[in-house]
Amino acid sequence: MKKARILGFVLVLLIASAAVLYYFMNRSSDSSQIRISTNPWVGFTPFIYAQEKGWLENTPFRFIWLVDLTDNARLYERGFTQGFTATQYELLHFKNKNTIKPVFLIDRSYGADGIVSNRTIEEIRSTKEKVDVYLEQGSLNEDFFKAFITENALAENKFHKIDASQKSIGTLTKTKVPVIIISYQPYLSGLLKKGFHPLASTQTMETFFVIDALFMNEQIVEGREKELAQLKELFALGVEQLRTNPHEYYETVKGYLEGQSYEEFMATTTQIEWLHQKIPEEIITHLTAQQVKTDRLLP
Repeated sequence: MKKARILGFVLVLLIASAAVLYYFMNRSSDSSQIRISTNPWVGFTPFIYAQEKGWLENTPFRFIWLVDLTDNARLYERGFTQGFTATQYELLHFKNKNTIKPVFLIDRSYGADGIVSNRTIEEIRSTKEKVDVYLEQGSLNEDFFKAFITENALAENKFHKIDASQKSIGTLTKTKVPVIIISYQPYLSGLLKKGFHPLASTQTMETFFVIDALFMNEQIVEGREKELAQLKELFALGVEQLRTNPHEYYETVKGYLEGQSYEEFMATTTQIEWLHQKIPEEIITHLTAQQVKTDRLLP
């Protein structure tokens, strides 16, 4: 009898758990919210500003702030988000990317992604030691590093790649062994302050273009063009506030900037080219060559 009661209790618990799971799954799919994952990259800070100022409260958009670039893919593929901000390289690493398209372009990195080291390129070229390379695998970091060794004619077998998040990369200090680190702002500023020196950036590279955009499944975009146009307008207002009152802007977003000073942050804003209003034809040509579809871009 006791065994039967226990089995009955377990059965009821399983049924209740299944019902709760079903409720939350359906509530999530029926929700009017559009969840977007992003990170504190300098080009995405207008979204931070809009959020902190309360501009998003009467919109369906809610932002989830991450650190690791590859978390965008994990959340999106599991249905936790309906959109994400990222580079075209994160998109190209998606397993199922055919229906994912940029809604509007945000910026082109022009120095805000970088490769730093405790050695010069010539010292790396001549060393007999294996060089540890810290980077986020499955992200643009891998593409960046591949382009870097190709442009500098470096032997790929000279390097030992170590998968690391930006949080852990930010804790690295100079050592006696040769290392290379691939990072982006705001984390790059901390590495430079620790004494690592730049080897390359998206400003110096000739064959590596990094474009940031808001990406969504085109089915999500369908029928929501006006709402997304409103989000783009709020983004543009954030950029305008950065230009007209940069100190107030910095004070509003600084909690997300990993300790960057006002001067450091303002320096990073010169390392990107905004694209939300005017897109150079060469950018569209470059994305098309990478098979990134641009037919869903808002005007």
